[in-house]
Amino acid sequence: MEHEIDIKGLRAELGVTQSQLADALGLDQSTISNWENGHQKPRGPARKLLASITKADFARSGAAA
Repeated sequence: MEHEIDIKGLRAELGVTQSQLADALGLDQSTISNWENGHQKPRGPARKLLASITKADFARSGAAA
């Protein structure tokens, strides 16, 4: 069984907004919101990207403080 990903906690750790995370994953902001609110769960490629995303991914684009 796959472990739950704390999306909101991940965003806080990375210092990014829902929109910034969505852009990095190629998704809509509403998808991130649905994940955080438990309406949907990340699956497949999105799960893998979430597991590997780091602050450096945002530093290149200037998104993280």
